[in-house]
Amino acid sequence: MGISEQRGSAIAAGQWACVQIPQGRVFGPSYRTFMSMVHAEHCIPYDPKTEYPIYSVPAGDGICFVFSPPAAQRFSKLIKFWGGIPFQVPENLKLVRRVL
Repeated sequence: MGISEQRGSAIAAGQWACVQIPQGRVFGPSYRTFMSMVHAEHCIPYDPKTEYPIYSVPAGDGICFVFSPPAAQRFSKLIKFWGGIPFQVPENLKLVRRVL
C-alpha cells in the first residue's frame, strides 16, 4: 500500500488532479474560499526546494483547477475535500493560467 493510499487519497504518486468549481449563484464565494484555502495551505512549510504548480482552466460551466503531480501530493486533503478527481496531463500548459 502506497503512502497516498494510507492517507485516504485517491491521488496516486505522479498523477495530475482536477478540482472543478461550477458556475452558479455561489461561484464567487466558492472561488474565493478555494483560493484562500490553497494559499493558506501553501504557507505551511513543506519542501522549499520543490515547486507545486497549480493551473486554472476555464470550463464551460465554471473553472477547473489542475494540480501537477507534486501539487496533487501536497494538497491531497484539499483536493479530496473539494471533490477533486484524477486528471490527465494537460496537453498545452501555455494555454492555461498558473495560479500557484
